[in-house]
Amino acid sequence: MAKRRPNIVDILIILTLVAVVALAVLKTGVINRVESSGVDEETEKTTYSAFIDKVRMPTVKALHEGDLIFDDKTGICIGEIKGIEYAPLFYNLPDGNGGMVRAQYPDYYRVKMTIDGSVIEKEDGYFVDGVVELKVNSEMDVFTKYAKPTIKVTNIEM
Repeated sequence: MAKRRPNIVDILIILTLVAVVALAVLKTGVINRVESSGVDEETEKTTYSAFIDKVRMPTVKALHEGDLIFDDKTGICIGEIKGIEYAPLFYNLPDGNGGMVRAQYPDYYRVKMTIDGSVIEKEDGYFVDGVVELKVNSEMDVFTKYAKPTIKVTNIEM
């Protein structure tokens, strides 16, 4: 079998493939990260608190310190869980005499989390990575590697 020398068409195809791969790496790796978030050097690590109401013990055990937590709508990481506390869930019931009695909701817990994230303060409010809006008393659907709860932000420390 005779060896074939590459012709001009072969060289153009190879150069085109190399250019497409280089542009894809540049676009997804460098440019998109800055364009989508609008984040420059103003980002700072901020601690904020959130709680999850009315969850069962398997969900509590699925949340770990050090886990990354992501926004469910955008898929953007909103921070790292730094602390987790949980307590039994209580509610008030009428006692029949016009008063209220405090009772434990069986097998349900309330979880308080401390989260560290890159928060930017803009004129419109606080944004995690410049994209996900963070408001006090707002509910967010989030997910971690093992759980998918709805959190309510209670405090943002700037």
